[in-house]
Amino acid sequence: MTPLDDAWQVGLGRHRDELRPAAVARLLRLRGAGELTTAHVRLVADSLDVSVRQVWRWLAQAEETGSTEKPERRRFRITDEIIDVLADYQGNVKRAHEHLTRLALEAGEEPVGLTTLHDAIARDLDPGFMAGLREGIPAARGFDPAFQRPAVARNQVWEGDHKQAPLVVMMPDKKLSKVWVTWFEDRGTGYVMGWAVTAGSAHRGSVLAAVRASVLREDPYGPAGGLPQLVRVDGGADFLSKTVRRAFGLLGVPVHRVRSARHKGGIERLNRTSMTRFFADLPRYTKAPLLDHRRRLSDEDPPLTFEAFVERLGEWVHEHNTKHVVKRTGVTPLEAWLADPTEIRPEPTSAELRAFMLESDHRPRKITSHGVEFAGRCYMPENGVGRIGVEVRVRWMPHHSHEIDLYTFRGDRYLGRAFLGDEATEELRAKVLADRQEHSADLRRALKTPNRMDRRWGEPGDDLSKPLPRWTAVAWDPPKGRTWQPMSARPGAGCGPGRLGCHRYGRAVPWMRTPGPGPRSRSIGGPRNAGTPMSSTPSTPRTRSWTTRSQVSGSGAARRFRRNAADTRPTDTSPSSGSPATPICG
Repeated sequence: MTPLDDAWQVGLGRHRDELRPAAVARLLRLRGAGELTTAHVRLVADSLDVSVRQVWRWLAQAEETGSTEKPERRRFRITDEIIDVLADYQGNVKRAHEHLTRLALEAGEEPVGLTTLHDAIARDLDPGFMAGLREGIPAARGFDPAFQRPAVARNQVWEGDHKQAPLVVMMPDKKLSKVWVTWFEDRGTGYVMGWAVTAGSAHRGSVLAAVRASVLREDPYGPAGGLPQLVRVDGGADFLSKTVRRAFGLLGVPVHRVRSARHKGGIERLNRTSMTRFFADLPRYTKAPLLDHRRRLSDEDPPLTFEAFVERLGEWVHEHNTKHVVKRTGVTPLEAWLADPTEIRPEPTSAELRAFMLESDHRPRKITSHGVEFAGRCYMPENGVGRIGVEVRVRWMPHHSHEIDLYTFRGDRYLGRAFLGDEATEELRAKVLADRQEHSADLRRALKTPNRMDRRWGEPGDDLSKPLPRWTAVAWDPPKGRTWQPMSARPGAGCGPGRLGCHRYGRAVPWMRTPGPGPRSRSIGGPRNAGTPMSSTPSTPRTRSWTTRSQVSGSGAARRFRRNAADTRPTDTSPSSGSPATPICG
């Protein structure tokens, strides 16, 4: 039985109005040709289940109005003025009716009824238009039909999004916190490629961590992975940040921003599925049924720890990928992935992927005795021996707080990684200790380099095995206008360890002189009055050896200075005693 036969049995109803124009047009053509008979009119009347008189009436109306359509009834219609009133009141029909009633009474007309206005709005305005008047154009777009995207192969399109878990978990510091889940789904197979959990609020580091878990195919991330041809995200600042765009650009993956959540329906479907199949079964579910206006059903349940939540989420994602049958494909996501013959783009190595996704705050930090302090914790550099005080710049992989990378703040030279000091492995401890020993050995070897003493205390090739003489004369040309006095040659006033004017190794240092004329000296042990004028052959002057405060430091040195000055005797400056220009350390 055809649909037309069904309509004949139950009555044509509104379908008669759809057939009327074609039937009347056919009869008018017969009349125009002079071939219309009562038999033709009776045949149409029997087909449309109306009387013959009614068909003749349709013909008269068509000739009078020039249209074969059914004349519309006179009824109340929505005009542009009424639409303006509805827009002024943001789609509130009740307030718009009050305004129209007030205008009609002022004009002396009968106001329209509220039910009539509602019927006219439902007949003349579509639901999307009314939603736009109430909430705006984005709400109106939700009433627009969309074309279904064609089927895609695996890794052809990924969709990513954040999802706030509707529950609270217990953090390690015993505080309750909400968590965010960031994940990516393969649009072709429905496979959840990778995910990351963030306490507090999601950020660009959450996106980078989820991308890393999605791309890698090694354990424990595989077997799905590789690089996609396109990634769809919404307009969130995290997904469109410079860091995330740079990471995708280095991977060669374009990012497409969609304007509406329905344009990435796969990941939105995953968000809704997780609400009913995973989050609703966990304790402290914030959307549980209310017991009263304050308490919910699961408020008394002990909250999950952060680690327990992450473990349960991993189990659910694994079950979703391996056991959940997708209605669109008819198989599980893993089966659809394995059955797809599309070639997988090779993913970068773990080291390359890490380099692509490292973040930095560009703040200078110093290596201290406890390592490098970052995010309230101390990290021990693997190559930090001998580098205490060096300014470094820290780069880190989001969601991988167990290690960081160090670069010199000036020069941006890579110094290696640093690991948590309180979680350091035995291998790291052994490496640091071995580096210390090697560093000490290199320094000890440098201090014992051959000919080092020769360069400091003699000429290359001299025999340093023999001890240096106790008294050594050094030729010295005094500056112009000054006369240098030799020290006494008697025993007890010569050079030696602790004697002023002599090097501790026995070499003479000719900085002892007799002060010339001038104001009172401010030096330690200096004379009150000016000394004898300097000349090339002075008479026997009052000789008191003295030096400046910058050359004698400490109370012990001052006492030794005064003791040496008291033991000094007048110096014989006769020509037989030698040239006064040759100070003798005796």
